[in-house]
Amino acid sequence: MIMRLGLTVAVLVAGAAAAQVTNLDAPGNLAATVDPGCVTMAGADVRLSPPDLGLGVLACVGQGDWGAAADLYALMLLRASFDTKRVEDASAHQAGDVLSLQVTDTLSDTERAKLGEALTGFADPAGAQKKAFCQAVTAAGVPQHDPSWMIQHGMGAFLGSEGDGLVKGFDAESAWALILRQDMSCG
Repeated sequence: MIMRLGLTVAVLVAGAAAAQVTNLDAPGNLAATVDPGCVTMAGADVRLSPPDLGLGVLACVGQGDWGAAADLYALMLLRASFDTKRVEDASAHQAGDVLSLQVTDTLSDTERAKLGEALTGFADPAGAQKKAFCQAVTAAGVPQHDPSWMIQHGMGAFLGSEGDGLVKGFDAESAWALILRQDMSCG
């Protein structure tokens, strides 16, 4: 997660390169279902999907609340990582990276730099920002959001894959604990 945040900071500072791309979207691809506004970690309900949290990031940026924006951005990435473990279609797993780019592409260079600066607080393993974040995300528990935002991003959405798109026998508790430990060094 620290490396991913470092890459995110680099992307935020450098900006996004424009390219000619043809996108085909399945209904629900990267779609938010709730606009939570700029919420604190305590208000970041476990039912908020990564795209919902992306809207929260943008709301916090609009209010100039860089600490809350950074917290929601990191939570967005963690929940996207969780979905890569539970969504069966590997072609859908880049949805979190695409969502991250979509969120940061809407920001000005100055806003990207400020968000990147706020995210550097996660680099200090003993820092107050990381400690508070880890406590909040651990207390909230396992994500309960609908993973269709990612499922609809993969080729299975176009090819008509059977089933619900989730890994059979997925252990959500163990996966979330592993993500918190490995991606964020919480716990």
